[in-house]
Amino acid sequence: MMRRLAPYSVQFLANAGSTVAVVYVPLLARDLGADKPAIGLLVATYQLAALLANVLFGRWADYGNRKTFVIVGTIAAAAALSAHGFVGGLAGLFAVRALTGLAMGMFPSALVAYYYDGRPRLGRFTSLGALGWGAGAFAAGAVTLGWLFPVAGAMLALGTVVAVAGLRDQRVRLAQPFFDARVLRHNWRLYLSYYLRHAGAASIWAIFPIYMEDLGATRFVVGLLYGLNPVAQFLFMNLLDRGVERTMIRAGLVLSVAVFAAYAFVPNYIWLIPVQVVLALSWSLLYLGSLKRLLRRNPERSTAAGLLQSVLGLSAVTGALLTSVTGAHGYRVVMLGAAGLALAGMLVFFLVPDREGQVRAPESGT
Repeated sequence: MMRRLAPYSVQFLANAGSTVAVVYVPLLARDLGADKPAIGLLVATYQLAALLANVLFGRWADYGNRKTFVIVGTIAAAAALSAHGFVGGLAGLFAVRALTGLAMGMFPSALVAYYYDGRPRLGRFTSLGALGWGAGAFAAGAVTLGWLFPVAGAMLALGTVVAVAGLRDQRVRLAQPFFDARVLRHNWRLYLSYYLRHAGAASIWAIFPIYMEDLGATRFVVGLLYGLNPVAQFLFMNLLDRGVERTMIRAGLVLSVAVFAAYAFVPNYIWLIPVQVVLALSWSLLYLGSLKRLLRRNPERSTAAGLLQSVLGLSAVTGALLTSVTGAHGYRVVMLGAAGLALAGMLVFFLVPDREGQVRAPESGT
């Protein structure tokens, strides 16, 4: 039982712990004297560090024991999250956020590749990640400020304990060079579609809390609307577990275009409720379908999953920079610009010939 539940538990705890910190970091930065451009740079620092870590450690985990990467990564993340509580200045916060990005990028791809080995149904596993985000957001609102970072660190430390006790050794030996671009060449169409869609999404999330308040939502309602997304994702990902990958990705891209455009025309915050539900459906379809496709087609599973997480990080940086341009022209331009990027991603996936090929045979056993 412990071995069966361990991957789910680590996934939940890691997402919850990281979310607890993410919610409060901008407020901490402001208290330390950061202005809005500095806060944006702080977010970019974290995302770039996580991007590099996902590429490097995602690849590395395909040449060693995936359990080791999960254990070392969660230990490093627990230490980095706890260190936030000792930061005394803005320079220190930048350093800690960079270290946290590196730590948080060390283990997710190894964990998902570990889970997939012998268990191709991913819906329940990915849904626990969404539930962790929701739990982390709730904890950030319920825990007193002085305990936020210790609680975040404790969640990752508990994840380490679960990984040590519950995960089995899973050693991988691929007979190919470490620096090999075949995964990127084989799946570039999917990665590019994913990047364009999520860059648009990230440009919206940069100003979304302010947008909701300007539509009449109170701080409490803002929290509820945020929480609705991961809760709905948890339900959808379980329901969609047996879906066809290609159909799921296509539907996710189409719905993303519709959702981002709908944000531009809602008359008040009440209309955001159904839009948030459709957003959760679009992301569940796209993320679950993409992950299933990558893990099924590529023997370098950790590498493929790591690149997908890196694309998320790169698109988050791009989206934040895009908002600095479109945001000067009002909310509607931000939302429609995001819809345009999602449309471009949809057209890439729909119109570019599928030359990704069939399932590639592993070059050595795992």
